Amino acid sequence: MDIWFHMARLVRQLHWVLMFGLLGLAGAAAIMELRAPTYVATARILVESEQIPGDLAPSTVRLQALAQLELALQRILARDTLLQLAARRGINQTAALSPDDLIRDLRTRIEMTHAPGRDAAPLVSISFQGPSAQLAADVANDIAQMILQEDIATRTQTARKTLAFFTQDVARLEAELAAQDAEILAFRQQNADALPDSLAFRRSQQTTGQERLLQVERQIGDLQDRKAKVQQRQNALAAKTPTVSPSTEAQQLAQLEEDLATQSALLSPDNPRVKMLLSQLKGLRQRITSPDETSPDPLTSYHVERAEIEADLAELTARKTRIHASMAALASSIQATPSNAITLGNLERAQANTRLQHDQAVANKVRAQTGKMIETLRQGQHISLFEAAVPPLHPQGPSRFVALAAGLALGLLSGLVFVVLRDHFSKRIRRPADINAALGITPFATLPYQRSRAHAATAQPQG
Repeated sequence: MDIWFHMARLVRQLHWVLMFGLLGLAGAAAIMELRAPTYVATARILVESEQIPGDLAPSTVRLQALAQLELALQRILARDTLLQLAARRGINQTAALSPDDLIRDLRTRIEMTHAPGRDAAPLVSISFQGPSAQLAADVANDIAQMILQEDIATRTQTARKTLAFFTQDVARLEAELAAQDAEILAFRQQNADALPDSLAFRRSQQTTGQERLLQVERQIGDLQDRKAKVQQRQNALAAKTPTVSPSTEAQQLAQLEEDLATQSALLSPDNPRVKMLLSQLKGLRQRITSPDETSPDPLTSYHVERAEIEADLAELTARKTRIHASMAALASSIQATPSNAITLGNLERAQANTRLQHDQAVANKVRAQTGKMIETLRQGQHISLFEAAVPPLHPQGPSRFVALAAGLALGLLSGLVFVVLRDHFSKRIRRPADINAALGITPFATLPYQRSRAHAATAQPQG
C-alpha cells in the first residue's frame, strides 16, 4: 500500500474535509441554539433511625425505609397525583400534550436514587428535570414533601390500625371470657352436688351413711325383740290378774306420778312417752274421783311401753328411709362426677386458653399504644428532608465548547469518509499501478500530463 500516494491525495482533497468540518461545526452551533435547556434539581432525604431504643419501647410499624420510599414514590407517580402536580406548577402549559403523554413525560423526568451498599449513608436523592432552574427546584421540593407526608401518613395510619385491631381483639376476648365465666358458674350451680372437688367428702359421707344404716337396723331389731318380749309378758299377766282392785289403782296412780316426774326431768314435754304418761295419769285420776261415771280404761304400763317402742320404731324407720334416700343421692352424684369432671375440665381449659390469649392481646394493645405514641411524636424510624433542592446554575448536558468540538470532529470524520469513498469508486488512472490493474500490462515509463497555460486556467482541477 502506497501510503505517501494516499497522503498526497488527501492533501490535494483537504478542502472537502474542511468543508465537511465547517458544516459539522455549523450544525452543532445551530443545534445548541435551537435546543431547549434542561435543568436538573435534586432534593435529598435522610432516613433517620429510631430515637428510642427498640428494646425499651419498640414501634409497631416495621417498614423498610427504602421500600417505603419506593412505595411512596410509586403512589406519587400515579396518574391523578401527577396531573395535580402539573396543574399546580404549570408544567408543559405551552406544549400541546395529551394527559397520557404528559404522564409519560413526567415519569421520565422524576428519578430517585440512593447510595448502593449496606453500609452506605441512608440518603436518598429526588431529582426532577425541568425547562427552567426554578421550576426544577420547586417540583423536586414538592415531590420530596409529598414523600415525607406519605411516610408520615402511612406510619401513623399503620400504628392507628394496629391499635384498633388489638383493642377490638381485647374486647372480643373479654366478652368471650365473660361468657365462659357465666357458663362455668351455671354448670357449677347446676351440678353443685356432683363436682369433683367434693368427691372425697361425699365418699366419706357414703361410708358414714352405711355405718349409720347398720346402726339403725340393729336398733330396729332390738326394738322389735323388746316389743315381742313385752307382748309375751303382758299376755302372762293378763292370764293371772283379770281385774284391778281400788287399792291397786291407788298404787298405780302413785307409780305413774313417780314415773312422770322422772321422765319429765329427763325428757321434753313433747316426748311421746311423757304425753302417754300424762294421759294415763289423767284417766286414772278421773276414774278414782268418779267411780260411777263410765270412762275408758286407763293406760297401763304395758300400753305406755308398747307405745314408746312403736314411736321409736317409727322414728328409726323414718331415719332409715332418709338414710336410704341420702345414700341413693350420694351414689347418683358420685356416678355423675366423672362426666362432670370431664365437662368442667374442658370448660376450664377453654377458659385458660382464652385467658392466655386475652393476656397476650392486652400486652399487644399496650405495645400498640406505645407504638402509636412513638409514631405520633416521630420518635421512631422516619425520614426527613436533609437538603432542599436549589435552582441549578447551569443546564444539564455538555457545555457549548464540548458540543462545538463534537460537531467539528463529526464533520471532519464525515469529510474524510467522503474523500476515501470518492477515491475508492473513481475510475481515473493516476499512477502506473492503476494501468497494470486496469489493462493487465506493465508500462515501461510514465510521462506527466502537461497542460498549457490557457488550459490550466480554464480547466477544472483534475482529481
